[in-house]
Amino acid sequence: MIFLASLCSAQLKTRVQKVKHLLRMHPKRDPVNCVEQKLDDLSRKHAKIDHFAVLESPPLNHGSCILMFDGASKGNPGLAGAGAVLRADDGSLICKVREGLGIATNNVAEYRAVILGLKCALRKGFSKIVVQGDSKLVCMQVQGLWKVKNQNMSDLYEEVKKLKDKFLSFKISHVLRGRNSEADAQANLAITLADGQVQEVSGSSLNDSPPLVMLGFVSEN
Repeated sequence: MIFLASLCSAQLKTRVQKVKHLLRMHPKRDPVNCVEQKLDDLSRKHAKIDHFAVLESPPLNHGSCILMFDGASKGNPGLAGAGAVLRADDGSLICKVREGLGIATNNVAEYRAVILGLKCALRKGFSKIVVQGDSKLVCMQVQGLWKVKNQNMSDLYEEVKKLKDKFLSFKISHVLRGRNSEADAQANLAITLADGQVQEVSGSSLNDSPPLVMLGFVSEN
């Protein structure tokens, strides 16, 4: 508090000196108007700084969401896809997203689905998330209950860890396949996409033939 008071005092002294200098440079001008103009200039300057600060730091949606994920591979390894469904706490659909993975195993596809969903949730500003999927391997490894031995799985596991640490609250649990049908459908649709191609369907635009938001191709990194 003492440091803050000293800093404010020093800043005030500097501004007073600038105003005195201005009065000496323009002795015929009205001192009151001169001071008011100087203060107005300072106010506009700080307002401009605050404006850009708001633009550079958009407000974070501190609500929570539910992520359902699934991966699919025809051949294991074979043509693979990742799918994720994002819902709000009240169950309302936020979006469905899918990504083509090229040739991959089912376990890789499951991990890629988690990563796809977590990135989507972060992009939409959520800070709390509950993750559910029918891959017991992925859920147990992310919980830290099972060891990750495969090097390829280890790299994907580390990426999931980095993403989950960006949330204020993170929970993941295993569910039966029958409760994961929506994410499963997205994963199977993703198999037809090119490697790295991502498609997203917004919950507000869903109908019999929903328009797709083409997110393009994403890197493997």
